[in-house]
Amino acid sequence: MVNAVTLRKWIASHEKTCYFAWADTPGKKISFFFAVHQGGNFDIDYEVEGPNNRQLFKGEAERQGDFVFTATQVGEYAFCFKNGLASFADKLVEFDITVEDEARPEDIAKRAKRDEVMSSVVGIASDLQQITKFMKYFRLRENRNFATVSSTESRVWWFSILESMCVVLVAVIQVYAIRALFTAKRSRL
Repeated sequence: MVNAVTLRKWIASHEKTCYFAWADTPGKKISFFFAVHQGGNFDIDYEVEGPNNRQLFKGEAERQGDFVFTATQVGEYAFCFKNGLASFADKLVEFDITVEDEARPEDIAKRAKRDEVMSSVVGIASDLQQITKFMKYFRLRENRNFATVSSTESRVWWFSILESMCVVLVAVIQVYAIRALFTAKRSRL
């Protein structure tokens, strides 16, 4: 059995937000994926804590992360994000938390007896899950690259406006300088 949730959340500057998953038996496989889609430098602090507030993973200024671990204890696992680096930028974070049973030796023996159709279905489901992860990754890259292109486009536009104004200013100065040279010569004659 698999319990999963995929969410997108705007995290305000200096905000800390946590999400929780419950492991009802030891040996559950928990996977955690996150990616920053918009805001600031596309980075965020994260922390994963197990039962009894035991820290499992921690990172600062990460753009994305993908972790899989086995729950060794029954209890609540916390997945926290903190937007402490940004003084003003809100960030859009997409994350996915999945809790599923790991295969036990008795399950492996049962799986060996499955027919080919069931094995094909499980293989297709696994491949679809991998494709979904790739799609999330490529969507994330597209968002980051679009932000870079938009920023660059804005800079190029303002630079071209400034450059055009400089060309016009230089032309006006040249006209007045040449006029001043010729009018000064006429008065001397």
